[in-house]
Amino acid sequence: MRRLRLSTATRASLVAGSIAAMLALGFAFWIHHQIYSSRYHALEQKAAADRALLVDEMRTYSTLRPQGELTFQPVDAAYEIIDDSGLLFESGQVLGPFGRTPISPVPRPGDPEDDSKFVTVRALAKGPCTSAQPPAYCDVARAMVGRRLWASREIVPLGRIKLESDPSRRVVISVFVLPFEAEEAAAEVDRVLERTLPVAVLLIMIGGYFGTRLALRPIERMRAQAAAISQRNLHERLPIPATGDAVARLATTLNDTLARLEAAAEQQRGFVADAAHELRSPIASLRTTLEVAGAHPERADWPQVNSAAVDEIHRLQQLADDLLLMARLDAERSTSLQLVDLAELARRQVARRVDEGPELRFASVQTAMVDGDARQLDRLIRNLLDNAMRYARTTVTVRIEESAGYVVLQVDDDGPGIQPADRDRVFDRFTRLDEARSRDAGGAGLGLAIAQEIAHRHNSTLTTTESPNGGARFTLTIPSAPADTTTQT
Repeated sequence: MRRLRLSTATRASLVAGSIAAMLALGFAFWIHHQIYSSRYHALEQKAAADRALLVDEMRTYSTLRPQGELTFQPVDAAYEIIDDSGLLFESGQVLGPFGRTPISPVPRPGDPEDDSKFVTVRALAKGPCTSAQPPAYCDVARAMVGRRLWASREIVPLGRIKLESDPSRRVVISVFVLPFEAEEAAAEVDRVLERTLPVAVLLIMIGGYFGTRLALRPIERMRAQAAAISQRNLHERLPIPATGDAVARLATTLNDTLARLEAAAEQQRGFVADAAHELRSPIASLRTTLEVAGAHPERADWPQVNSAAVDEIHRLQQLADDLLLMARLDAERSTSLQLVDLAELARRQVARRVDEGPELRFASVQTAMVDGDARQLDRLIRNLLDNAMRYARTTVTVRIEESAGYVVLQVDDDGPGIQPADRDRVFDRFTRLDEARSRDAGGAGLGLAIAQEIAHRHNSTLTTTESPNGGARFTLTIPSAPADTTTQT
């Protein structure tokens, strides 16, 4: 079954529609809540005002009047007046269908005078409506059954309203807040929203679709221009819009990426050219030696020819090893670390070279533990020693010490040294600085570049300065391993 593929603009419009739908639903709920709360609050205020008018009127009476003879009778209010025994004295027309059954609970001793509370209507409307009870009131009464209504109540002692009966008796004046008006107002808003929200969401989706297509046009042009850039024209760049928005930032990022790709391609081409040049020299020398000896075999000094050929083959092998190591370092993204004794690695390298020429001096702490790759660090030390012994006149000094959480390795020679302007360039690949550091002295200019790459992989620094012995000093500064580190396997 093939998966349905949607365009970016379509997906954006769907996302915009989904977000708009959620926002619209939230907005509709907020509007519904606000309308309902506002109307319900107004009904509560009206109920409290009706209750106050009823209380003030009753205080003017000397006796309780029969039902229906109150001067103030709020026709549209659901109110009732009962005493401590639950006897219903008076009720509004809205409560007429309930007969003489009170809705408000009988007050208990200790209840506060203002005893407003929610009550549940448990009484049932009595039979069909009479002629004195409009059908609308019957419908309202039936809708009240089983619902929780807010009762604005006030408990008034009879003595306070100057009645001649027992002053210890009390009456409860309750005006019920019927939420039907608030619900109708909110329902009317809901009906409007039900018709308008789908249309609004649809319009947002259509607008999002066309808006996204319009916004993606510069990106599509950038894509086409980027697709036209190949290895032959990496120097070309994408135009950056003057809008300063995300599209402009994307163009800037792509141009930076192209610049890095161009630099990497230039470096690769230079590396290949330098490698080919370095390989041509020993191959040409080897070919010349063999051709001359083959053209005059009777006059050739074959032991010398063999020695010269072996030397050139050794140079080829060393160059191939260096090139392979550089390629491997470029390809590897990370270096596996283990606990390594840098002092022991240096001690072994120095021991192998005691009879190779210049005098070797070694001074080190007993152990210098670091986290690193033992083979790479061994190669770094070997390259530094090879470089120092190649250009030293009489002495090479290796020193290892610990300082402030770091292990510092220094290799000094007393050779011609390195000028300050060349101390950074000396770590570039295939770099030879002058006649003193020539091809005839051996090496292809990769040793220090390899050492620098290994140092970077170990979060270390490799720098060169002037040596106290008059030549060059190479300094490796590498973080020391924590004291509680154990060997990793």
